Amino acid sequence: MERKKFIEHIDKLIEQSDAWRKDAEKREDWNSACFYQGEVKAYERVKRLVNQQLHA
Repeated sequence: MERKKFIEHIDKLIEQSDAWRKDAEKREDWNSACFYQGEVKAYERVKRLVNQQLHA
């Protein structure tokens, strides 16, 4: 998979997990909200690492 498509896929995963986090917060399901927040942070970290390799 080329890096640009990989980044696009990660962005979609970030958007999806963030939407699920917001939904969990509305339902006051704090366990799920924290889980999805962790996913968002993990995807963002992977994206940052990939971007660093692109510019290295």
